[in-house]
Amino acid sequence: MLLPIYIDGNQEGTLTVERQGALTVMRADMRDVGRVVRLSVYGEKSGYLGVPEPQDGRLRLTRRFTNLDMLRFPQRIEYAAERPLPGRGVQPSAPEPPKEEPGEKRHVLWMGGKPYYF
Repeated sequence: MLLPIYIDGNQEGTLTVERQGALTVMRADMRDVGRVVRLSVYGEKSGYLGVPEPQDGRLRLTRRFTNLDMLRFPQRIEYAAERPLPGRGVQPSAPEPPKEEPGEKRHVLWMGGKPYYF
């Protein structure tokens, strides 16, 4: 099965998925986009493939999975794309600090990159 690989909305390569005995082999071959790419496959859910390595001016990745490993992946893979990183893209804005009354002191506790006021 030959599937597209999308990076930033553009098709940059192909993912070949084939059975070899008790294994499923996935081979990614894509254009070098000039940065580290973390590939995942998508369907009714997603599954992480890995980071393709530079080879002959292209990015390539070969992964072999057992039937048990394949339970982590969608049953019907539709495409591969870059895995979003935490902190990338649109971030929710930090909560606004509450209004302080004159003479009232507020304390801020930072946890997980978010301020909590008390």
